This record gives sequence, structure tokens and C-alpha cells, in this order.
Amino acid sequence: MQMKFVTATIVLAVFSTTLMASGTHSHSHDEAKYSVGEPGKGHPDRVITVSMRDTMRFVFDPDLGELRHGETIEFNVRNDGQIQHEFSIGNAEDQARHAIMMQKMPNMKHNDPNTVSLLPGESARLSWKFMGKDTVVFACNIPGHFEAGMKHVLAIKGGSSEDMAAN
Repeated sequence: MQMKFVTATIVLAVFSTTLMASGTHSHSHDEAKYSVGEPGKGHPDRVITVSMRDTMRFVFDPDLGELRHGETIEFNVRNDGQIQHEFSIGNAEDQARHAIMMQKMPNMKHNDPNTVSLLPGESARLSWKFMGKDTVVFACNIPGHFEAGMKHVLAIKGGSSEDMAAN
């Protein structure tokens, strides 16, 4: 009986370590605070298709243009390339922290309110309500992708201290 317990403990420990090292990341952000807004709810103000390409670029259709404080955008994100890509919404500090994490776990796959990782041919929807006055950085933090230019930077227009206090 004691031998079965020891064997079961070892198997559980190995299985748990394997799961943690697998590089998946999906958890609830219900209590999370985001730097440039929050997950969108309800009908979006705009719908934008994002094509992620192996040229290390995001292509927005229609053109993303300006981001307005309080605006909700639904992003229909597609990986039109032949390698894994990521679409992440945050400010510069968020993206720098995320890049460090991705350096440690480069195969991590995200399915979070502000980040999706997609294999070739996959697609996902991400709805985001932009708030505040910070600068938004859309980024692919798979090692080497951001550095190769897979980013898009825009300021949120119309956010004021009064607007931020109301939200």
C-alpha cells in the first residue's frame, strides 16, 4: 500500500510539472487592472480585422485610425502566417513585462482578455474598451517578433482626469 502511495505521488509530481511547463496561460482577470482599459462588454463601437503576418506586421482592416477614450473595439484576429503569433494590448510597461515572461517561456500560449496567441490559420475575437490617456502598444511578444517590428503604437484620445474618475 505504501509503495502505491509513493508511486502515485511521483506520477502526480511529474504530471504537474509537465503541465506547468507546457506554456499555456489562460486565467481569470476579473480582479485585474489593466493599464489602457478593460475587456469590452456589449455591442462594440467598431469591428477591426487584424491579420498577423510573418513579415512581422499587424495589418488592420479597416485602418485602426485613432483610439478614443470609452470606445469599445472588437478585434477579429487571424494568424495568416506560417508560425505562431500573438496579439497583446497594453502600455509600454505591460509589454516589457510580458516580453520578459515570454523570453522565459517562449512557447506560452495565451487566451486572456487582452492577449491571444494563435497558431497558423487560427483566429480569435478580442473585445477591448479603451480608457485613460496612456499610449497603447499592440504587440507580439514571441521572442524576436516585437524587435522585428511586430507592434503598433497609438495614444488614446479624449481621456481626461475627469473621464478617468467617472469610469
